[in-house]
Amino acid sequence: IIKKKKKKKKKKKTPRHYFSIIKLILKKNTKQKNGGFSMDNFTTNNYEMKRDIINFSKKISEGTSKPESKFVMDMIYGISKSKDILLSSIAGALDEKTKKAYTIDRLSDNLSNDLSSSIDEKYCNLAMDYLGENPIFLIDDSDIIKPLGEKFEDLGIVRDGSSRNKSYEKGYHHTEIVGLTQNKKQPISLFSKIHSSTQKEFVSANDITFEGIDKIVNLLEKRKQKGIFVNDRGYDNNLIFNHYFEKKQYFVVRLKENRKVYCNHKWYKITTIRDSHKGKIKMNLLFQGEEKECSVSVIKVQITAKKKWINLVLVYGLGETPMMLASNIQIKSKEDVIKTARCYLDRWRIEEYFKFKKQEYNFENFRVRTLKSINNLNKMLTYAIGLVAMLSEKIGKRKFVNKIIKESKSLKTNVYLWFYQIARGIYNILSKVRCGIREWQNIRKTKEYEGQLSLL
Repeated sequence: IIKKKKKKKKKKKTPRHYFSIIKLILKKNTKQKNGGFSMDNFTTNNYEMKRDIINFSKKISEGTSKPESKFVMDMIYGISKSKDILLSSIAGALDEKTKKAYTIDRLSDNLSNDLSSSIDEKYCNLAMDYLGENPIFLIDDSDIIKPLGEKFEDLGIVRDGSSRNKSYEKGYHHTEIVGLTQNKKQPISLFSKIHSSTQKEFVSANDITFEGIDKIVNLLEKRKQKGIFVNDRGYDNNLIFNHYFEKKQYFVVRLKENRKVYCNHKWYKITTIRDSHKGKIKMNLLFQGEEKECSVSVIKVQITAKKKWINLVLVYGLGETPMMLASNIQIKSKEDVIKTARCYLDRWRIEEYFKFKKQEYNFENFRVRTLKSINNLNKMLTYAIGLVAMLSEKIGKRKFVNKIIKESKSLKTNVYLWFYQIARGIYNILSKVRCGIREWQNIRKTKEYEGQLSLL
């Protein structure tokens, strides 16, 4: 019997066209600059973006338990990467080795628990560092519409502000207080609460507003500062004015047409004073993203709230009817008048904040049912948007922030609200990431017991 020799298997060689494809890829990813070459390395941007998110989450969750700090880090990273608040999207962005359903359950369980108060305190202190002296705070209410919701806790009836008919739908009230950053005037949230009038402990919307004002006043007192609180016509009531007088804070409140004021030893309806004056000071003001010419007048009047004297600022030329503003800011010069008028006209930024929150992160589409979980989810989104505001304040000062704006691939180069470009840039950078942040977290690894019996 003659044994046939087995033929040795030859090693497969890589085809030559593979090398030509690699050369083409390298040529596309390189750009010649000043005689040298610089490669656009996506991993560098991914690393820097992850590092910023993780360092930010570590700062605000320092001193808490490991599971809680890991949860905060997971939520901020997952919201930033998915640009969504659905737990399924956040779990997909984390890209963990376990089943996606297990990750969703873990996140849901953490949302239903009480979060440490130190997290919010450290976030607010960090946000206050980006505000200047005498910071401006904008207060406004919004609505969250859930027309098809049935299982949500304490679901009430609210007015849909985005509808043409201003109809009433099922939903929640949303109270927000944001501060404007020192340089770029970007809104950064310091108080955000979702509430319903059907709750047992609910008293009034004013109590929620006072809760937010007291929180910010405590932050200001620790820093020995005074803030300027800006309110729309919906806050024109004596309770709000009395609260500002008690807390010794500055305010700018737009007045309604049915208010009476004391002037020239007599009480007048405010519209008669408005129509009997003309603007003496001419200026250009930024109103809803556009510069408009207008004229302003200032009159000393007294209001019914504690019968204190305030400044009535009348702004002509912005609309069909002049704007009436009540303020206790000291006005000694023309610059003080312009500052007071601009404080109120910056109020449109909080409306853009609500719009950004609902459009970019799809906030009204949450699926958690209890109010505690909804408010905890809202806090996590507030922290993620707070990071966006802090990054936008470093535009022109840090190269990586300019890279984020470049990655957003936006058409406009100069905008008044940088949130859209920063958020989309972060989303585009993290979309190229192939793994989550588990390697960045200090998770204890358990070893299997070596003495365990096993049946063979």
